[in-house]
Amino acid sequence: MVLKSCKRMLWRGLQLGLAFSLVAGIMPTATMAEDAAAPAAEQAAAPAGPVEKGNPAVGKALFTGEKRFSNGGPACMSCHSAGVGELGGGVVGPDLTKIYADESKNMFVSGAWINGGGSPVMGPIFMTKNVTDEEVDNLRAFFEQQSKTAVAPSHGGTFTVIGLGGFVGIMIIFNIIWSGRYRNRNNGTAHDALWRNYGGKGGR
Repeated sequence: MVLKSCKRMLWRGLQLGLAFSLVAGIMPTATMAEDAAAPAAEQAAAPAGPVEKGNPAVGKALFTGEKRFSNGGPACMSCHSAGVGELGGGVVGPDLTKIYADESKNMFVSGAWINGGGSPVMGPIFMTKNVTDEEVDNLRAFFEQQSKTAVAPSHGGTFTVIGLGGFVGIMIIFNIIWSGRYRNRNNGTAHDALWRNYGGKGGR
């Protein structure tokens, strides 16, 4: 009876020992797996860092015209838009917000293309007013940054309204300034007398 009890306790002890050894072996393995997976997950979750060596802030200034190109070329914003500026930029050329992300168009952000005369509009200008390699690097860094943002809606309608309003305002100002110029210039002359007698109130 005592022998059976001893065997039973020994067997339970072996079972407990085996269970503890399994748990002890599994826990370190699981911990190691979690530690190995954590850096990979963090790397996947972390946003990709910049690839281009240029300065995106300088590139933006070159694009908008806040900073002039060293050889006197016009600002990119004269013809293009890229999600910056109050009116969004020009509409003569395509929107460049996503040009960096598009592999088929990425090659166009290069000194060889800009200065090479490949574009009928840009070519004649930048063939004589080349952009430098440093300026291209800064522009590429700016476009890389912009490629991660949403494309801004077109402001063409706003630009048109502002343009028409400005034109009408200038015409009104000119009319006020120059309305009495002809009358003042001919006042008291024979021409003025003829105007009053035959072309003005006197002739009616």
